[in-house]
Amino acid sequence: MPGIRHRIELLFNHLGRWIYHNPKKTLAASLVFCLFFFIQVPNLSVDTSSEAMLRKNDPIRIAYNTFRDQFGRAEMLVVAVEPPNIFDPVFLEKLRALHEELETEIPYVREVTSLVNIRNTRGEDESLVVEDLLEDWPENGLSMGELRERVMSSPLYRNHIISEDGRVTALLIETEAYADAGAGAGGFDQAFDAFENSPGESLPDAIPESRKYFTVEQNREVVLAVARILDKHRAPDFQVAATGRPVILDVFNESTLMDTRNCMILTTILNSVLLFLLFRRFSGVLMPMVIVLGSAFCTMGMMALADVPFKMTTTAIPAFLVAVGLADSVHILAIFFRRVDLGDSREDAIAYSMGHSGLAIVMTSMTTAAGLLSFSTAELTAISEMGIFAALGVTLALLLTIIMLPAMLALVSIKPRPIKPTKQSMDRFLLWFANISIRRPVTIIVVSVLILGLSGAMCFKLKFSDAVVDYFPKDMQVYKDLKKIENDLKGTVSMEVVVDTGRENGVQEPDILASMDAMSEQWMAYENPELHVGKTLSIVNVVKETNQALHENDPAFYTVPKDHQLIAQELLLFENSGAEDLERIVDTQFSKARITVKTDWVDSVIFDKFVREWKTRLDREFEGRASINITGLMPIMAKTIPAALHSMARSYVVAFVVITAMMVMLVGDVKMGLVAMFPNLLPIVLIMGIMAACSINLNMNTLMIGSIAIGLVVDDTMHFIYNFRRYYRFTGDAEKAVRETFLGTGRALLITSLVLSAGFFVLLSGTLLHMVQFGFFTGLVILVALLADFLLVPALMIVLARGRNKMGLAGLAESQNSL
Repeated sequence: MPGIRHRIELLFNHLGRWIYHNPKKTLAASLVFCLFFFIQVPNLSVDTSSEAMLRKNDPIRIAYNTFRDQFGRAEMLVVAVEPPNIFDPVFLEKLRALHEELETEIPYVREVTSLVNIRNTRGEDESLVVEDLLEDWPENGLSMGELRERVMSSPLYRNHIISEDGRVTALLIETEAYADAGAGAGGFDQAFDAFENSPGESLPDAIPESRKYFTVEQNREVVLAVARILDKHRAPDFQVAATGRPVILDVFNESTLMDTRNCMILTTILNSVLLFLLFRRFSGVLMPMVIVLGSAFCTMGMMALADVPFKMTTTAIPAFLVAVGLADSVHILAIFFRRVDLGDSREDAIAYSMGHSGLAIVMTSMTTAAGLLSFSTAELTAISEMGIFAALGVTLALLLTIIMLPAMLALVSIKPRPIKPTKQSMDRFLLWFANISIRRPVTIIVVSVLILGLSGAMCFKLKFSDAVVDYFPKDMQVYKDLKKIENDLKGTVSMEVVVDTGRENGVQEPDILASMDAMSEQWMAYENPELHVGKTLSIVNVVKETNQALHENDPAFYTVPKDHQLIAQELLLFENSGAEDLERIVDTQFSKARITVKTDWVDSVIFDKFVREWKTRLDREFEGRASINITGLMPIMAKTIPAALHSMARSYVVAFVVITAMMVMLVGDVKMGLVAMFPNLLPIVLIMGIMAACSINLNMNTLMIGSIAIGLVVDDTMHFIYNFRRYYRFTGDAEKAVRETFLGTGRALLITSLVLSAGFFVLLSGTLLHMVQFGFFTGLVILVALLADFLLVPALMIVLARGRNKMGLAGLAESQNSL
């Protein structure tokens, strides 16, 4: 082992000398490599949608794509209008003008639904009339009183396009399902036909990717167009607001981009200041920042090249890499500048610093990458991509440090400076920790074990949450608009239920329709303090409306007929009236039907319970008569937390096992390697316990703290043990070795930990709560880990050295050969 280590150190030494003699070629090759990825960065997109978090072969995503191919998009952009009086001719003319402008000026629109054109089904002169509500107004002489009565008495309209109290009305904007703008209705029909199954035929296992679904870029075009039109129409007597999943997604994406950009700038400024305070040289600032920024932009270029957009979890990657990547450069530069100040030539100083620190930074970078790569097999692609590309970024930062830093040092003029006397205040600060750990090692270990036990017990109280809308600040307009519109119109999120009878005209059977009607009534009567069902829409509404209209508009006949033939005849009359509503709620063979259940936008954990509960109820209701598939936005969001929990549990185990193995390899002793992991687990468990005590829920980002942090905090432990064993081998005195380690390595550990934690604390400047929490608690873990390395690690070394015979470490002073 010592021979291997020595050969590796010599290899880094020779590499440093070679680069010193070939700096321009080295930098030129590095810059060409980086430039290739830099030019890809403008192509990087942002997609924080829920379906983008799932893998393409995920059954829930396949079901959602199948639904979109057959019925169109499952979410609407909702525009709410609140005038002094809805049933006023002047207002209705303004509403019509807004409706028509939205239809003509917004790209990719499939349909706009409002009081202007919502379906009005009624009987007239023994015939069925299905027309737009205001189709012939004002020419038809319909009075405002009659209009109010017609609107407020319609079960279809309430909580759909008008609030229960009649104060607020809505315009519902549905866009095309596909990205090709020319698809229109014809494109939809072709897609519909392509996925039309024969009766009894099962759905395909996967959906062809020949057509691209509506993109986030197109979604932004729509949202901006709507905002522009609403600004034009907004007035004191015409208050308008927009919400719905398209708006939430767009604002979330833009906030994500803004936070990423601002955090990158702040991280760069803050780390530059810290580097200048450390080295007091501009070269000590510029060179590390060039390397870490280069690695960050190369990583983003790789994401763009792989067509991987920024997602909710990956937005932290740039700031993360800028903070983490600096540690490698700091360790090399600290040695290099000291050797130059001692009188070494630049070549010798480069070779010495590379030989001294090369192996250490490789091992610490590998542990960080290992912790990140534990995410690579996650069920959610957003978590998997976070692990893969962050690990690539860490590896790139390592390679650029090893290759570019010596080349830049060879080209930049570095003047030696007089070595100033060691600052007594820093020495006293570091030796204070050393003396405490030497004098009270057992006390420190016992207290640490107690803290670990108490924190671990608190961790069982942690709750999980993934409420996207709650990541917005409460005073942000998009949040206020969402909450107001949900309060007025009872929901903006939909669960889509597809009832598949597997037989032609199966949906027309009275018992199927009766069951659909019964389930709708159960949904509307559903009582849950955490989630409220505001509306259900299906073919049942059409059948009831038609039946009522054909019985002289008598509300007593707002029911589902019990005769199959009568139902078929009524639906035929409805189709022949020219209405196109059926294509959105049933297939052409009437074998499948769609039920839309509208609810508030709540936590994904609540959605998960809701979906599971109603899947059981629906299966029981339709058992033996139809199969049930639940899809739409709600089930996708409901999938995230269970999948994330399963993935995190697996990644924590993988990260711990891999990093422990690497620690054992570095230490060269199984028992000491295992014991050395204790100080690395303590900070993570402690912070999780604090989160539980403060009633802070784990979300998609904070769930990743453990696996990310263990790969980071273990680096300092490795450096401490590495240097302690070196000093202990030379002196045979554990207490002296601890003090020398603090005076030698303690400064570097303190500076790199402060730089790293500051990089995460910068995320506190972000807009979105999940990034703020991720930055704060990850930064806190790093500071607690530094405290553990300054107290617990030396205490463990002292106890192990004193009891080396019991611990199976006899002859430790003579056998420190692994490093």
